[in-house]
Amino acid sequence: MRVPTRWLLFLVSILGLTLLIVFSGGEEIKFPKGTLIFHCGDRELKINVEIADTPSLRSVGLMYRKDVPYDYGMFFVFDEDTTSGFWMKNTYIPLEIAFIDRNGVIFEIKKMKPCFQEPCEVYYSSHPYRYALEVKDGFFERHRIGVGCKVKLVRK
Repeated sequence: MRVPTRWLLFLVSILGLTLLIVFSGGEEIKFPKGTLIFHCGDRELKINVEIADTPSLRSVGLMYRKDVPYDYGMFFVFDEDTTSGFWMKNTYIPLEIAFIDRNGVIFEIKKMKPCFQEPCEVYYSSHPYRYALEVKDGFFERHRIGVGCKVKLVRK
């Protein structure tokens, strides 16, 4: 029997969230922090990010947040290139996602809408990526950041 990708993603997300709650004793989930530096031609921009670098942290991301600042993001780090999708279940604000290759170059940006009732849309990249950045909708246009810009993560 083949399990649909959407259900598998849902089950992994629930398992990750459950494990985080159990092992954190019900406390707020703590993400590692960092600064993401964008290089777009001769322009540079720095923003603070939370880093989702484990399966359990990636399964939570920006879920349950009522708002995030415009100059703030969730940076997803994968150990190898992936084609995993993102969904907006229990995410209350519109977001944008940049898919980033192993060299730190943005190659695709998509808008994502909050989802309050299943089935939720799953957002996939057009090809494998190593990193992804979720930010508040409007961030990329506001800062003139687009495909071809390069990013570098500095962990705090």
